Amino acid sequence: MLTQNRIFDTIVDTRNMFVSMNTTIVKRDYINAKGESLLYLFVTKHGKRERIPLDIYVPTELWIKKGQRLNPINQHCRDLNLILDNIDSKVTSIHTLFRLSNKQLSLEKFCEEFRNAIPRLDFLAFIDYQIKEEKNILKKGTLRRHHAVLEKLRRFRKEIFFTELDEPLLIKIRSYFKGLGNSSVTIESNMASIKKFVGAAEKKGIRMLIKSSDIKVGSTAGNRTDLSSDEIKRIFDLFKSDFINPRYKLAAGYFLFSCFTGLRISDVQALSREQVNKNNFTFITEKTTKLQYITVSNKLREILQEDKRLFVKRISNEEINRCLKIVATLCGIKKNISFHVARHSFATNFLRMGGDVQTLQSLLGHSKINETMIYVHIVNAEACEKMKLLDNMF
Repeated sequence: MLTQNRIFDTIVDTRNMFVSMNTTIVKRDYINAKGESLLYLFVTKHGKRERIPLDIYVPTELWIKKGQRLNPINQHCRDLNLILDNIDSKVTSIHTLFRLSNKQLSLEKFCEEFRNAIPRLDFLAFIDYQIKEEKNILKKGTLRRHHAVLEKLRRFRKEIFFTELDEPLLIKIRSYFKGLGNSSVTIESNMASIKKFVGAAEKKGIRMLIKSSDIKVGSTAGNRTDLSSDEIKRIFDLFKSDFINPRYKLAAGYFLFSCFTGLRISDVQALSREQVNKNNFTFITEKTTKLQYITVSNKLREILQEDKRLFVKRISNEEINRCLKIVATLCGIKKNISFHVARHSFATNFLRMGGDVQTLQSLLGHSKINETMIYVHIVNAEACEKMKLLDNMF
């Protein structure tokens, strides 16, 4: 119990003696209309005192001051005593973890740790905590990626303790992701998320067997698969046919919209029917937060008129990508298709048809021209390859 709770921390006074911190649960004098009083955790050190309200109300007449518990005469009192036992454990855990981490535990730091309840044992619980902490500053796409990584890790193991987080375990995690059928780009992106959270744990003084700098992350740029104008036409013809499954039709419609605009899936998902039902529209891109201007071409208008569910009925990114793989198969396209292929297809076909790189940079919303130049290199390489056509001259 907390009555004699004098757990030593790592601050040493001038006599080289460990300085103790006292914690006590006390009952407030004020009694409400139900005859209950609020409990506080009193924390004292160096003559300084902090009072933390516990949001627990107890029947005044059943409170035992010396034992800091309730008289267990009924189930409700016994349940409250269990909650107080958990508070005991929480206090002990904070002291122990700081002591083992060789970190100084001040009165202010203890109160911060107690109020915030930072998970310091289970890495997965810590990731969940950190995501909630950052949800208001992270972009939606980043949040979705972090949540997806957390769910994969939970399927891998229900708990991953910081004390077992080492290089061999990370190798097993990589292997597990690969077994799920994830591409190398997805795996590296997932490992980048894990590295981020390991780094966040380091900053909070959590001891691990590995450092964030030890986690090597490969390229997350991905390949530049694109569709030719003929392949896009095959998808367009299937989209307009009468025999396509409505689910595949909707996914194909969103994909084709991106093939003619170059928009990322995050921006497509954020648009409304009212926005796109105009001759042109503007929006703020999710990834770069830039203002982007889109002119609704005749082909876009045809796509929108073909399926009135577009930008009204929403389906998840994962569902769209699943459907697109089936659509590609139905169209006889053997390339590995995902929604981002539409953006690459827009860029390469724009250049193939005579568009200039500066305009493409603006349309794609790239900050730097070298991002756009990748597509120029692809088209130039295709042109060089076509020089072999002269081999058939005679």
